[in-house]
Order: sequence, then structure tokens, then C-alpha cells
Amino acid sequence: MTDHTRRTVLKAAGASTIAIALAGCAGDDDNGEDGDDEESGDDDGEDAADGYEIEAGTEIVLDGYSSHWEGLEPSEIEGDENPTLVLEEGEEYTIEWINADGVNHDLQIWDEDDELVDDLATDSIDAEDESDSLEFTAEPEMVTYVCEYHETNQIGDLVVE
Repeated sequence: MTDHTRRTVLKAAGASTIAIALAGCAGDDDNGEDGDDEESGDDDGEDAADGYEIEAGTEIVLDGYSSHWEGLEPSEIEGDENPTLVLEEGEEYTIEWINADGVNHDLQIWDEDDELVDDLATDSIDAEDESDSLEFTAEPEMVTYVCEYHETNQIGDLVVE
């Protein structure tokens, strides 16, 4: 029997969901043209699928809900659930998170084996509207930011380039 990590299973499920969603977008739009809208420059969904490039030194702010992280700042991630953050290797970043639901949360940065990277974890907070932050240098082994209490729902990808 093959041993699969939680991340492998989630990636496979996500890939299937994306393939199904893309299949629905491949048809003609309302005016009989294909789904590409290059003239208007409309690529709203593309940023979310590929992730959001975050400028070095930027403070990233998230609301923490037991069902997901919700982007607040920078404006590109506002309202996005578990946004994929694209960071530059060797650059400094800060992630601040706010407890949005009064349930116990923390924020940790994990590697591909779901292990904590360089002890990068905030304190646990259970009071609504309280916050904590994590300052770090982006490194290639960083692949997710996660709440250890809600790791199946409250998890977002980090892409370090």
C-alpha cells in the first residue's frame, strides 16, 4: 500500500476540483467567443489560481476563522480564502493574523512534510479581535501557513521563488 501524506491527498483533490472547474470555463461565452478575454485584460481568476506575488517587506494581514484564513492586506488578497502567497526567497515578511471568531488559533509555517519550519509559530489566541504576528525570512522549504488547531481548513500555500 502506498503511503500518502495529507498534503499529497489534498493536492490530488485540489487538482481534480480545478480540472472540473476549468472544464466548465472552456466553452463559449455569451457572445459566441471562446473563454479568453485578452482584449479586456480580464484575468481576475488567474491571480487567485497562481497565487499573489507579495512584495518584500510587506505586512500580510489575515483574519483567522476555524473554517479558513481570510485575506485582509495587502489589497490583492482582500476577501480571498486561504490565499496562496508568492514570496521572494531571502526576503523579509510579516504575517499578522487576527482572531475573527473567538476560537483558539495560532499560525505556523510548515514544510512539505507538515513539519514546523525553524520554530516559526505564533502564540495561541482564543480571544476575538486579538492578534499576533510572525516575522520571517522566506525560504524554499516553506510550503504552507496553517493553524495547528484547524489544519484541514485553515491552511494556505506559500510559494517561495
